[in-house]
Amino acid sequence: MGKVPRRAFGVCLGLLLLAGCAESSAPERLLARGAETHYALHLGGTLAGQLTVRREVRGDSLSIAIVSILDPPGGGRLRTERDYRYRRAPPHELLHGQQRVQLPQGALFRQPLRTPATLEAWLDGAAAAGAEGAVLDDQGMLETLKRGESFLLQRVAEAPVLPKAPEPLAPLLLPVTAHSGSPPQPLRLSGPAARLWPPSAALPQAPQPGDAVLLLPQPAPAVPEALGLRLARAMEGVRAQLRYVPGAYLPDLKNLPPNAAGDCYEFAALLQLALDEAGFENSTRLGLALNAEGTGFGLHAWNVVFFEGQSYALDATLNRLPAPATHLPFPDDPAQQLDLQLALAKSQLAWLNGF
Repeated sequence: MGKVPRRAFGVCLGLLLLAGCAESSAPERLLARGAETHYALHLGGTLAGQLTVRREVRGDSLSIAIVSILDPPGGGRLRTERDYRYRRAPPHELLHGQQRVQLPQGALFRQPLRTPATLEAWLDGAAAAGAEGAVLDDQGMLETLKRGESFLLQRVAEAPVLPKAPEPLAPLLLPVTAHSGSPPQPLRLSGPAARLWPPSAALPQAPQPGDAVLLLPQPAPAVPEALGLRLARAMEGVRAQLRYVPGAYLPDLKNLPPNAAGDCYEFAALLQLALDEAGFENSTRLGLALNAEGTGFGLHAWNVVFFEGQSYALDATLNRLPAPATHLPFPDDPAQQLDLQLALAKSQLAWLNGF
């Protein structure tokens, strides 16, 4: 199990990284915004990062650099630099796009960016990404962007000073009383996360006001033999390429280094690539999963395959097909996932025997 909400955090940030540059298609309008724009990122009301957008003319090209320094949930500091260079003259085609990522462990990765072919397409995508929840000034420049209850990006006059980089934290674990045999159902969630968890249609009322009831998924249907063999091969391929290290980062899953390490999100993301290539309709699920000892639920990622009207959960990290029934998926919205992660750190889980 790993720092799954890193994905939720990354998706939220990915929606806004370009938003500070979301202008009209003319390079002159873009450059009129000045050489630099600074933003402060707050998570749960606490300063958790800074973002700087730089614009510059270099000969016949227009360069845009987006530099972020972030303290994502789970500790450690992540620095990302995205460099784009487009030709100033129409049709403003892409000349260069590269990303550099410095991980909390200190490793530095460089990789190409999947970048729109023209500046106009780039700007259109930026404007769309920043549209929902964004507040713009009179010139259309991003002032603030809020995602969910916890994530706030705000323009500031100069780059904010971040505190000392936090130490990596142990993975979040919500302890529960150990059980023997099949786990009882359902679970009671108490604390600030209770109001954020989607209510159960079957058991909407919790025994205590303010609590939430969490139903474990129904037993999975039997996996057809031919399908099971193909899915098992896909999982074997992933496990042959990765070794499990809690909290490990892999910025580029398509160019894995020798002896690559990843956490559950890397396992799930790499399996999704394999399932895509094999032509399966599938998705990655993020949520809570019961640990092997049965003593607590931690953050986790796994996959679901949709085949002939049925869905089948599989877990490459645990090498389980189907995945255990003690996997509780989060909502699909990345902002809600991030809100939940921050709230779960202050919440409690308990089995509801006989409920």
